[in-house]
Amino acid sequence: MTSTQERDAQRERAAKNQSLFREVNERIQDLSADALFTAFICECLNETCAEQVSLTLEEYEHVRAGANRFFVLPGHEIAAVERNVDVNDRFLVVSKLGAGGRLAEQLDPRKRN
Repeated sequence: MTSTQERDAQRERAAKNQSLFREVNERIQDLSADALFTAFICECLNETCAEQVSLTLEEYEHVRAGANRFFVLPGHEIAAVERNVDVNDRFLVVSKLGAGGRLAEQLDPRKRN
């Protein structure tokens, strides 16, 4: 396997893992219509991460406006598979790179509805 193929495979794995967290957070968002802040699950690459990220529903919708965007806690971003597109003191918004970005867009639950 070439280094390009290895990098694409890593990016696709990251997109799949993070898309699973996004699916869970979509359900949390559905149940949190009246809350000012909602505790969502960090959408980082680490599939054992269960840390929470507090977002307003407006912030959550801002992230979800892009099919290739995820929110992660500071320090949970991985430069090899994603780039920072927005940063604040509570979380980062990242987008997947290359093959991972294409897969993340395909796996967006809002595109299926």
